[in-house]
Amino acid sequence: MRPQPEVSAAARGRATVTIRALVGLGAALLAVGACGYRAGPDVEGAEHVLIASHQLAAGTTFDEGLHEFADLVAEKSDGRVQVEVYPSAQLGSETDLFENMRRGLVDVAVVSPGFIAEFVPEMSILSMPFLVTTREQRDAIIDSEVAERLERLMKDRTGNEVLTYFGGGVRQMFFNAPVEDPSDLTGRLFRTQPSQVLADSFGALGMHASNVSYGELYSALQQDVVSGADNEAVFIVAENFQEAAPYLYLTGHEVTIRPAVISGHTLERLPEDLREVVLEAGEEAGEFARELEAQTDDAALEELRSDPDVTVVEADTEALAAMVEPVWERYAARWGLEDMLAEIRATGEG
Repeated sequence: MRPQPEVSAAARGRATVTIRALVGLGAALLAVGACGYRAGPDVEGAEHVLIASHQLAAGTTFDEGLHEFADLVAEKSDGRVQVEVYPSAQLGSETDLFENMRRGLVDVAVVSPGFIAEFVPEMSILSMPFLVTTREQRDAIIDSEVAERLERLMKDRTGNEVLTYFGGGVRQMFFNAPVEDPSDLTGRLFRTQPSQVLADSFGALGMHASNVSYGELYSALQQDVVSGADNEAVFIVAENFQEAAPYLYLTGHEVTIRPAVISGHTLERLPEDLREVVLEAGEEAGEFARELEAQTDDAALEELRSDPDVTVVEADTEALAAMVEPVWERYAARWGLEDMLAEIRATGEG
């Protein structure tokens, strides 16, 4: 395990700027200390220090992916660029992180399409339930014109750019009360990311969407504020959600595509040689993170299947997908992305 030093002087310097513009983030940077934070070597002597963050716990695949990025950047730049990684939403929610990258206050963050959709609604097409359901399909999409078009939209509207893609786990539903078939979903209050597309998609299954924050989800399930949510098995286990919601409904409704985003301000301030280093390291870290998540997610699903306290039900995915399909088509038409939807669907055929 990497050492866990105090926050560096470089980060504290960044925090000073942050406090002037956004008190909450500055306070978070100053308060983090060594709690869950691991830095690369010799951060104090670096020419450039990048702040990276994500909402999941230390040691999860997002965390390991960003630390791989940090190690690669340090190695490829001969220590001229270092990356400090802050897990567990220490610098805010994914919405906060994306907005703060627009302001130049955070450099890199892993942000789900459902949160990017608050700024670029079309990004929701990457996380529509039951649309991307295999890793082969995911791989085809992130290497296609589909991803390039969405990346251009995001850059043009927000200034933020996709550095690489994390993800690769398979999202399942889990509940605090039994679910046997699609009819049991009716009336359930279901936690989703703050995306109208997701709200409408799960609404098509008869559920009511709630935007409970990720950090509050465990207690919300315990207290029946919401009755269910969805996530990859690896993160269900990491957060012990199966304790509060032990009814696992195997829908496999999304193989995740999770952009690791970099601020346009960051790319602008780096000299060209270091910019290329960061972009190259990002691609390599993305490959590492996707493979790691695939392996750990598969193992976590087997762990849940073998847990005697977890009830596992195989969902009728064809029936569920048929209920959601009209939502795909309605939004694709609204955005003028009918051709993109057709291309994504084609990647799943055969």
